[in-house]
Amino acid sequence: MKVKNSQSFLSLYHEPGAVEVATGELYGDTGVEAWKRNTKSLGQVETPRLVAKLMARWVMSTKPSSVLDPAAGLGTLLDACRLECRGAQLVGVERDAETLQRAKAQAPRGTKLILADYLLSDAGLFEGIIANPPYVKAQRLDYAEADWRYFEERFGTPLDRLTNLYALFLLKIWEDLAPRGRAAVLLPAEFLNANFGEEIKERLVRELRPAGVAIFSPSLNVFSDALTTSAIVFLHKGAAPRPLLATKVDTLEEASAFLDELLAHPAAERRVSYTDLAHFKPRDKWLNVLLNGSTPFDPARFARCIGDYFDCRRGIATGANEFFCLSPSGLREHALDREHVEPCVTKAVDANGFVFSSEKFSALAAADRRCYLLNPRRNGRGIDRYLQAGQRLGIPERHLPSHRPVWYLPENRAVADIWVAVFSRENVKFILNTSGAKNLTCFHGLYAKPGFENLAPLLVLFLNSSGGREVFAQVNRFYGDGLNKLEPKDVEAMPCPEMPTLRRADAGKLMRRLEQLESLPATARVEEVDALVERYFKFPVHAAAERR
Repeated sequence: MKVKNSQSFLSLYHEPGAVEVATGELYGDTGVEAWKRNTKSLGQVETPRLVAKLMARWVMSTKPSSVLDPAAGLGTLLDACRLECRGAQLVGVERDAETLQRAKAQAPRGTKLILADYLLSDAGLFEGIIANPPYVKAQRLDYAEADWRYFEERFGTPLDRLTNLYALFLLKIWEDLAPRGRAAVLLPAEFLNANFGEEIKERLVRELRPAGVAIFSPSLNVFSDALTTSAIVFLHKGAAPRPLLATKVDTLEEASAFLDELLAHPAAERRVSYTDLAHFKPRDKWLNVLLNGSTPFDPARFARCIGDYFDCRRGIATGANEFFCLSPSGLREHALDREHVEPCVTKAVDANGFVFSSEKFSALAAADRRCYLLNPRRNGRGIDRYLQAGQRLGIPERHLPSHRPVWYLPENRAVADIWVAVFSRENVKFILNTSGAKNLTCFHGLYAKPGFENLAPLLVLFLNSSGGREVFAQVNRFYGDGLNKLEPKDVEAMPCPEMPTLRRADAGKLMRRLEQLESLPATARVEEVDALVERYFKFPVHAAAERR
């Protein structure tokens, strides 16, 4: 049984230095920049003051007697709580000993600071909890399988072993929140889309039922030094069942207005439009719906997915592009022959349009771009000297080269039929590759499955249409500052129409037509692409847009 006060928590820690009492006044800025530089590897990111104030308004609205920050850092969030209401006992838990000692001088005076792993500690119950949990991927966590089973038993839900640390914090915060208590948790919004987030979303719908979730628009980069889309989850334990209100906010002022409405009487008139996540399925990509307004597809139009026709693989990772990628002048400088390299697009900016042809690759070479990938097939004086220079630079000891059977030979990748840009800000690039060049990790590669080799031009046509932009909005991942990202599994999961058969000669004609379309103005190009999609796929590409 958990005890409802912070003293019960403190009594569990008797080791010297495990419990400290902050001696600082209100939060200061001394040493903050050094702390931020030193703690990125721990997944700790400073909470902006205006965001901290917003979160504290919710947590302190019921005037809690005790407030916990389970990932206290230097005490920014606890300071915001003290400014909002001075009567509460403040408790901060911090796993990093150096950060704890810094917090002793910087957190609000009288804050009880505890050196512990919050997830493996028994915190008792708190009437208020405020948190910006660390962002640490599962691959970097040091929890044993026994710990994961303990988490599952304690949180009452199965957990994907790829669950990020912050999601585990969210579940434990709920367990440690006292009846009628309130918590505000600042999280990366990616869990609303991620595969590991299904269990978390199921708990949100079934039990946690937050009072509200504010998702910051990707254009509002809350953390200036971290590319992530953020969300604040406002929890209220023991409240009557309510809709699970979520909304996108483009400014901190909109986030404050959303909080004003959450704090108002439930019967108060709502002036902001919301989405009720309680009606969503945990498997759905909630973030895409909230940020794009995308809706499920009509199965009659998008009955298949790209993975039915193509496999998607990430591009070649070298581990040292500056050594393995060469320009024509670099080849001459090091006396390397063309048989020591192979054509390769190394940067996303080097490929544009609908088709990347051998002529476009020749233009890259003429511009002296790094468009050749080292892949020596025989010995020789020039290549031997170059590899010896690489050894002197320590290239074989770098992570990726050191894990290859032969450090200087690249990953075995065939030439992809289609390139898909990994990152984008507006329209993502889907490019038919007819050049014979390979690609680095700036692009994913699509490879036709047996029997579908002629469909590459047709798929590129669809993906560059209005319908293609529609399906992209269903699967893309959002990062800060308007950046989008696709993973190979996202690409394979993209819905698409049933692909008609296409003879090789017809595929060649379509490829040439795509090349011709590149010369058209943007508006005319989109109209022509949509018209071709309607002709090949026998349905109006704008049907979904018209329904909305």
